[in-house]
Amino acid sequence: MGAIQSIVIRPEKRGLPKQITTAKIFVGGIEGDHYFKPESGRQVTLVAKDDLATVSVAVGFEGDSHAACRRNICVDALPDGDLVGKRVALGDKVILEITCYCFPCKRMDENFGRGAIEAFDKKAGWGAMVIHEGDVRVGDEFKIL
Repeated sequence: MGAIQSIVIRPEKRGLPKQITTAKIFVGGIEGDHYFKPESGRQVTLVAKDDLATVSVAVGFEGDSHAACRRNICVDALPDGDLVGKRVALGDKVILEITCYCFPCKRMDENFGRGAIEAFDKKAGWGAMVIHEGDVRVGDEFKIL
């Protein structure tokens, strides 16, 4: 069990990430995020703060690692191993089902610096579908069900 550390959306594809403190999560994704797609299996993305810290140290990155990685919801920590099929609760109402691992792409090297793709091995986050809609905010409880 942990907490939501930060929330990021990108209103435009390849646009600058926008930090928000509350989010409306619907089947399809987060309101205001360019990646809102009801038919997608990757409607919301999750990443762990401790993994972002590990990667940042490995490549010498000193900026906002959550914004740089472009995942939507940053939580304290995620368990090791394959999370596909697991359900996640965010706040009082939102339930997500993990559908895929988000493999690191060339944007990781662009945003964090050379070597980030390798440093993100098994730390790049998870994609999920929305099972139950609702509002979440930074500080809300996060847990694997």
